[in-house]
Parts: sequence; structure tokens; C-alpha cells
Amino acid sequence: MIHLEAWQGALLSVALVTAAVLITIWWRQQSYRWALILLICLMVAPALSWWTGKVFVVSDYRAGCDGLCSGFGGAPLAILTGKAAGERFLPGMYGLNSLVFLVILLGWTAIIRALLHRPDSKLASRAWFQAAGVLILVCVPVALAPLYLPPPEADVRGDPQRIAINARREVYMYDQIASWPVLRVGLDDVRPRPDEQPGMRVCLRTYTLFYLPTGFMFMDMAPEGVHSTHGGILPRTASCWGPPGSG
Repeated sequence: MIHLEAWQGALLSVALVTAAVLITIWWRQQSYRWALILLICLMVAPALSWWTGKVFVVSDYRAGCDGLCSGFGGAPLAILTGKAAGERFLPGMYGLNSLVFLVILLGWTAIIRALLHRPDSKLASRAWFQAAGVLILVCVPVALAPLYLPPPEADVRGDPQRIAINARREVYMYDQIASWPVLRVGLDDVRPRPDEQPGMRVCLRTYTLFYLPTGFMFMDMAPEGVHSTHGGILPRTASCWGPPGSG
């Protein structure tokens, strides 16, 4: 998750608007449908920004905080903040996040067009080739996005961070029991074990293909915080911090 100061947000917005204008000019030179493409991207970008605020959520967390640290929602920029990551909507960050998606959409569609409309390709003019190319160039990168894009997660420091790093090394011990393939995990929190035994419990959010959140992975760490002694998979409606035996 990217957190920006006001001046950083202003500079980023200028850079994004400039990039969007330049890519739009490129589209205008390449296709008479440039206005339609721009309109579609202008509608899809805010929708994607809003969607990330519902899907990529980090609840209020305790690790490394005096009390509770405020959660947030949205990616790559936080558009919601506060209790349960939905207490306060940030319109400025929502607009900036939408600009990020606008540039991504315009840029990626431009790359797709450039790859599928090569003048030296005899297949470029065939509808089936273009349809298959769009399907591959859109669906495959999006489906595998968890492999190369880190999710929003709790920003912890100190000993909780060390314990969380050790827990990540043992994800392979529990991801095989998940109903969906676990392509990525994001730290939710590190707290004392609910069974009141020595050690900490690490809670990780799990993501599968197309960056869909599937639930939680919990690990009860040994007192030294190096290895887990127990762990499992929980659905999205469950909590890592339930009573003993719930996980």
C-alpha cells in the first residue's frame, strides 16, 4: 500500500495526467475509435478504484501499535481509512487512485493494440487472432497478478515484523489445505495467541487467481517466534482471533 504526503500526491497527479494525455494522443493517431476507448477507460478506472476499496482491505491492527493502528482499504492507494477500513472516505485519494487505473488501462490497451496490429503479420487482420490475443494479453496477466503485485497489508515494525517474516516462510505448510490455490498472502495482524499459550498468532489474508481474496491463514508461533506449532485456513467470514478451537 502506498501512502503519500499532500505534495507527493500533487506531483503524482500531474505526472499521471500528463501520461494519460500523451497516451490519448497516441491513440488518436492510431485509431479513429480513440474517443470511445478513452470514454470506456474513463468509466472503468473509477469503478476499479472503488472495487479495490471493497476487496483490498486491512482491518485495524495492533502489531507495533499503541492500541490500534488505523486500517485502510484500496490499492495501490488507500481510498478508505479508519475503523474497519471504512470509517472515512478519502475523495482526493480516490481520484488519484482512479488516475492510476486510467493510465494503466490506456497504456495496457495501447500495448495490446501495438502487439496485435503489426503490419508484418499476416494474422493481424484476422478476427479470431485478435480475439485470442486480447484474451491472452488481458486474462493471463490479471489472473497471475498476485505473483508479482504485493497486496495491501499491515505495516508493522520491530519484533512483530520478525515473527511475521518467519511465518511467511512456512506458508507452504498450510496453503495446500486451502480450497483455492494460494498465490499470495498479506499480513493482517500479529497478536497473542487466543488459547493464551506462550507465543504469538500471525494472521495472513490469502489471495488466489485474479487477486480474489479467499480468506485467512493463521499460524500459532512458538514462543521464540521462529517456527509455527499449529496453523490452518479460515474462510473470509471467520476471524483469526476467535476463541480457542475456532481456528
